[in-house]
Amino acid sequence: MNSPLEIPTTPIANLNEELRGANPVSIAIGHDNDLFILLAEERPPLINGCFPATVTEESYSYHIVHVKDGQKTIVHLPNEKWNYHYIQPIDDGHILLVGARSYYYNAQNIEENARVYDKNGCLIRSFCLGDGIEHVYVTKNQEIWTGYFDEGVFGNYGWEEPIGRSGLVGWDTLGHKIDSMEEDKEYSIFECLALTSDAEDKIWFFFSIDSKIGARKDKRTVCYSPEGHGFQSFAVNGDTIIAYQGIWGQSLFEMQRKDDEYKVVHEIKLIKPDGTPVKPELVSNRENQLLFLDGDELYMVEAKSG
Repeated sequence: MNSPLEIPTTPIANLNEELRGANPVSIAIGHDNDLFILLAEERPPLINGCFPATVTEESYSYHIVHVKDGQKTIVHLPNEKWNYHYIQPIDDGHILLVGARSYYYNAQNIEENARVYDKNGCLIRSFCLGDGIEHVYVTKNQEIWTGYFDEGVFGNYGWEEPIGRSGLVGWDTLGHKIDSMEEDKEYSIFECLALTSDAEDKIWFFFSIDSKIGARKDKRTVCYSPEGHGFQSFAVNGDTIIAYQGIWGQSLFEMQRKDDEYKVVHEIKLIKPDGTPVKPELVSNRENQLLFLDGDELYMVEAKSG
């Protein structure tokens, strides 16, 4: 691998005022060069210190910050009992919030952990996307894709036959399943660790245990090897991938495809105006873009073809 490539960067938005008395939960890139940030005044405590509640006894306050053309719009959700983890734009001006967990009590009582709100904070509709969700992504053609971690694949929270048993599922905007990896017998998705799309409407994902990068379109998947490197978020542009790895030490690196393998060509360090590197607290992606929240500042990097 070549020496790290240092790229000067400047913040594209500042959340200093919005983060006063609030905690960042999730960030997302919109379809129209806009940004979404989900904030919570207080996070619900874990059950027994380990498991997140799906619905809480107490109410919690969330705020959604929408940044477009340098202007911010705030949507307030003051009395929520759902424990949200992910935010995505959906429909025309609506917002999808999703909780990672969902209890299955019986066939007539399944928690609907996906909820769509309008710009005034009014609930439009809700549906279930299953338990054990690791990633949620809404494409520009309004398909919802969910990637699952191990409990979503093998079952917990009452799910004997988990929705996410294939590791990756596609939905329409009303929560009807339109695709999954259940028919794919070549590889088994133990965990879907990263999820995005590209300009050609392919769904891209990285999964364990096989450690493969998948590109799926029209219910067919092509898989590539990532030269032994894992990651949790990535941007795709042609044969170029920029990937972020944050579990075993923060790193950002570029990969180029050669045949059926993506090889790392160099590490990337994003350098802020004060000379220090960007250290993300939250990361999101859309097509050829990666979005980072460092403190109260948002930064973006693009994957460039070739």
